[in-house]
Amino acid sequence: MKKIFSLLAGGIALVSLASSCADSAYDDKYADPSQTATVGVPQVFTGVMFKGNTWMNPIYYRHWIQSTTSGLFSGVIGTTNSRARYMGSGEGRYDDRWKDFYDMLTQQRLLEYNYENLSETEKPSNIIFYYLGRTLVQSQLHEMLSIFGDVPYNGAGTLWKDGDYNAAKEKCVYDDDVALYKQILVDLKEVGDYFASGNVNTVGLTSLSRQDYTIAAGDATLWQKYVNSLRLRIALHLSTAGDCTAEAHAAIAEILNNPSQYPLIDNNTENMGVTANTQKDDFNFGKSFSQALRSSGMAACSQTILDAMNLPANGIPDENTDPRLEVMYDCNPDGQYIAYDVMMTEAEITTLTDEKRKEYVQRGMPQANYFCEIDTIAAAGWAEYQGNENFFGLWLSAAEVSFSKAEAYLMGYGVGTDANKAKANFIEGVKQSTEYYWNLKENSSLHKDGNDSYRGFRPLVRPTNDAIAAYAESIWKPTQEAICTQLWLNFGFINKLEAWNVVRRTGYPVVEFATDNQISNYPTPPNRLPYPNNELTYNSENCQAAIAKNYEEPSGYYTNLFWAKKTYYKMVR
Repeated sequence: MKKIFSLLAGGIALVSLASSCADSAYDDKYADPSQTATVGVPQVFTGVMFKGNTWMNPIYYRHWIQSTTSGLFSGVIGTTNSRARYMGSGEGRYDDRWKDFYDMLTQQRLLEYNYENLSETEKPSNIIFYYLGRTLVQSQLHEMLSIFGDVPYNGAGTLWKDGDYNAAKEKCVYDDDVALYKQILVDLKEVGDYFASGNVNTVGLTSLSRQDYTIAAGDATLWQKYVNSLRLRIALHLSTAGDCTAEAHAAIAEILNNPSQYPLIDNNTENMGVTANTQKDDFNFGKSFSQALRSSGMAACSQTILDAMNLPANGIPDENTDPRLEVMYDCNPDGQYIAYDVMMTEAEITTLTDEKRKEYVQRGMPQANYFCEIDTIAAAGWAEYQGNENFFGLWLSAAEVSFSKAEAYLMGYGVGTDANKAKANFIEGVKQSTEYYWNLKENSSLHKDGNDSYRGFRPLVRPTNDAIAAYAESIWKPTQEAICTQLWLNFGFINKLEAWNVVRRTGYPVVEFATDNQISNYPTPPNRLPYPNNELTYNSENCQAAIAKNYEEPSGYYTNLFWAKKTYYKMVR
């Protein structure tokens, strides 16, 4: 409970904002709790955004944790088959994920309280903050539900009002995940309808432009498209199986059949997120992302990635290989893209790595890697803290929207089955994804003309639009596997949790793993993560009730979630 109710007493819950974000580019968006007696709704909205920073943007801690959990379990990150790999980053880290969400939710509870206490004449200019704050929290609630299942929500985040611990604990019951997902879809529709009404308050928009540090900068159209695209993401997540399919299909039908009322992100200039700022670590995404990848040793590509990108068996790209490969991953000095072999033991992989390192030293390339890793210039950096200063904090992309539409049309999720529309959106998604990753590489602060790879030393030639379209045509198949593999690949190392969600939901792409015989209780990848220790300690009664209701086995790791496949992977050894 102490983790859930981490906040300041006295009615002002902008937790440490003034000290946490003091850069001049952001400083005027925050109210200093020590300097004010009241906090306005717009300022608390910025607090909501800031409290979501760690898990919404390319921050060290997020990607360090996700590389060893959703990144590994989704097949995006390669594994050396080390001991206890399927336990993830550890339950202490899951405590942190839990705490951070409830810190964010607490900001929204303060925003809601302040909004409800406004006069009726003040509410119209503040309701946009109420709606968007709730939307951002629910984007993260979706992540919490996809990780843990049932969680406290409707009664959580209330301790700050009067400090009554027992009363707050009584309210902090675990809400059913099916009911919460249905609530999210209803709430997102409400926000989408607000924007579609054409009655967005101009005073509120002016105020939003001052408080909004996303790329939208207060632009109502960009926020509208983000809200609708988020609704599509979550509806698709619920469309394959489980107790929300009817509601999910209805949401998809409403969105896709009414594009003027519910416009979506449809090109890369509309991708929603936050632009990096190197003057403050909280927003220095390249440095932070590089630190996560380089310090964890979890920048390795997987064989599933290479197979999805149509790499030949010799590891050298040919004319049929995905044009994104050379801007997403570094090759070795011989131009090969080699991933860890799932059939090898950790000792065998270590021996091969050491042998190749000795060879590269003799060849005068002591920094070279045999196994391919996330691209140095685009994302991973040369070393810790030396990343791409222009790395964008991507929340939701045009490519994701296109692939989501493709799956909906192919599978008939709320709309008539239409293979032609599915194909058109699939091809558009490949083109948008390719453009995005090439822009990420070419616009990197580390980019160098003529020699783009620190370890591979290969030339960089951007493919033509015709070549990209031809590749997309060549890989199109009217199957869920073809579409979802591309959706998964587009999420990739940037959004590992959503990549895991795709695999768990559909079973695609087929990700292969070796059994971990070194630790008997966790031999295979998990279906979810367990409730964190602090909940068992401080919210024991409510947490134990959730465990009794939901856990199919003692650990929680192998309890399936209602929307997911029980076995979403293939064990090959």
